[in-house]
Amino acid sequence: MTSNERYIDNRESRWSISMPTLEDPTLIVCPKCSGKGAVVPFSGEKLRASCANCGFSKNQRENSHGFYWYDENPTDGYFGYNLWLQIDCGGNSLWAFNNRHLNFLVSYVNTKLRQRSNDIEWGWQNSSLISRLPKWIKSAKNRELIIKSLQALRARV
Repeated sequence: MTSNERYIDNRESRWSISMPTLEDPTLIVCPKCSGKGAVVPFSGEKLRASCANCGFSKNQRENSHGFYWYDENPTDGYFGYNLWLQIDCGGNSLWAFNNRHLNFLVSYVNTKLRQRSNDIEWGWQNSSLISRLPKWIKSAKNRELIIKSLQALRARV
């Protein structure tokens, strides 16, 4: 998406974008070796955190979902492990759960015209991912710095 296009909110929620899949796992810092690990669905209603580098593996039930969105060091939400895609961005913590979340941030930050849409049935709601972004990410004055930081995160994927 180029900066001349309009970004229209697709009502993606922070809960749906943070859900790991086999194709797009949540990337974590391995608690054993500090390498890149992943959280993926495993055997029914379980999730597995694992690291290909050191062989670390831990299972957890999927219903134990919780987040610390506004912490300086947000975690994966299931195991409490630090996110792999996290970087300091002008004194703020810029982070993403997975490649899909990173793509969302890149698209949003790169567009100059951003439009939120309301739900026909429920009207304006404060649950979309865009509504939960901090003001410093939405601010045009931070765009260049955020784009550079997102490029650094992309290199970590």
